[in-house]
Amino acid sequence: MPDRRFRGGQQAGRAACVATLILMLVALATGPAHGQNGGFPRTVIDGTGAAVTIPARPLVVAVIGSDPALEHVVPASELRQMDPAATPEAAAWVEVGLLVVPELYAAGYPALIASAHSAGVPVFQTVPITSLTGWRISVERFGQATGRESRAAAAIGDLDLHLAIIRALVRGKPAVRALVLTPEGYTFGRGSLITDRLNAAGGMNAAAEAGFDDFRQVDDAAIRALAPDVVLLSPAWSAEGRAAFLTNPAYAAVPAVRAGRVFRLPFRPTLPDDPGGAVVALAVLLHVR
Repeated sequence: MPDRRFRGGQQAGRAACVATLILMLVALATGPAHGQNGGFPRTVIDGTGAAVTIPARPLVVAVIGSDPALEHVVPASELRQMDPAATPEAAAWVEVGLLVVPELYAAGYPALIASAHSAGVPVFQTVPITSLTGWRISVERFGQATGRESRAAAAIGDLDLHLAIIRALVRGKPAVRALVLTPEGYTFGRGSLITDRLNAAGGMNAAAEAGFDDFRQVDDAAIRALAPDVVLLSPAWSAEGRAAFLTNPAYAAVPAVRAGRVFRLPFRPTLPDDPGGAVVALAVLLHVR
């Protein structure tokens, strides 16, 4: 008869192995453990390529202006708006663990940057986002810099889900040529985020196709020559402005005007609050007649 103690030892050994395996799988799924300090201090790379050392997980993140990518990662209750023209006193930096500032502001307001450094607050600079890939990278870096990687991963996963759905819906459909216009007569061309989103939505930026660079003014003759199938007006256009555009005899021969396909965008062309939702909205405007 087998020794019961032996069988009990075997069962205990198997249980220990299973427990160890489960712990290993959890570790693989969640990434390396960061310990009590959450992996801080850590050094991350900001938008300019500079290395920034962050001593502790920021409880409060100060930011100049509005940065939708950052707002996907850090809750509004943990964000603090900063006035770039002011020089904060030391007390203003209490609880602030990180300052996020666009590169141009950093160059234009050195006193603010010096004040943050004097208070021991690391400065994370950003650059304009010109593609969906750039948006992903920015969100991922914000997650690393703030210790909120799970929120960053969720935001990126949400974008990827939207893009996958749109790819399936527009597969096999011809690309729709679109032109984006501001009320001042400017359009967006190559190297702009709206161009990348139009491509993702099954469209084509007529200005980029014609070789126009990022942001330039176009006249009536250029709009006629570009001959877009759809005209997308920035949110700054009024309903009256759209109506005037549709009835302007200068655009009577433009395919988009002939078909009545002139729409106001429900988001900013440069940096929408929700890039995945923006691609969905573009797909609807481009392909639903």
